[in-house]
Amino acid sequence: MLPVLLLAVALAACTPLYVPLVPERIPVREVAQLGDASSLIDDGGVLTLHVVLDRVPRAGWLAVQWFAPDGVEAASDSVWVTPADVGQGRTLTLPRRVTPTIGEWRAVVSLGSDVLRQFRTTVVATGP
Repeated sequence: MLPVLLLAVALAACTPLYVPLVPERIPVREVAQLGDASSLIDDGGVLTLHVVLDRVPRAGWLAVQWFAPDGVEAASDSVWVTPADVGQGRTLTLPRRVTPTIGEWRAVVSLGSDVLRQFRTTVVATGP
């Protein structure tokens, strides 16, 4: 009886803990991508963000949040994009009602709930 009990315990120890042994393929949700040509420029005192869409898996709002040097959100804007917009550029500017102060400005670009990229530029003092 003891040998049978030991054999049962030994066989149970060899039983895999996960069945099936190979898990099924987990689907990965596609995320939009911006092209390398995207840039943040200071164009005559107006902060402008130009982005090129490399991949848009589903239609949605392409949003940008502008953050001032103190870290507070200064403005936001959005445009509707669809998969047909791949390869096209979109230009988003800081609203004229917001005066760009000296320091590092950030622009965070997102599509839906997916943050795509953050851009930074430094506004410097001009003139005497």
